Amino acid sequence: MENSRTPGHPFRVLADTIAAKVQRGELKPGDQIPSVRALAKEYGVTTATAQKAVKQLTDDGYVTTVQGLGIFVADAAPEVTTDQPVSLSDVMRELDRLQEAVTALDQRVQRLESSDAG
Repeated sequence: MENSRTPGHPFRVLADTIAAKVQRGELKPGDQIPSVRALAKEYGVTTATAQKAVKQLTDDGYVTTVQGLGIFVADAAPEVTTDQPVSLSDVMRELDRLQEAVTALDQRVQRLESSDAG
């Protein structure tokens, strides 16, 4: 069986293309990327392939998916992993960062909902 991380896989090519845009700053934290269907159409792949690419980007820390709102570039680019063990304080800092991101997103949603109601 072929390794799913092989660069030639269509989902991997798509994921790498989007990740490169994030790394170059073409896509910035908080930017919304196209839907799975739109990505599939734009890059000429199936929706299943685009979905797999989005999952890979999520797993790699490049994007986050918010149900009902879309796919967004993550707040921070993923750090290069090392063989060094992760400390509890590192985990706690990351959890704090994620909580701040969730709070900020919640505030954005509330603002959008209140503007729709008005």
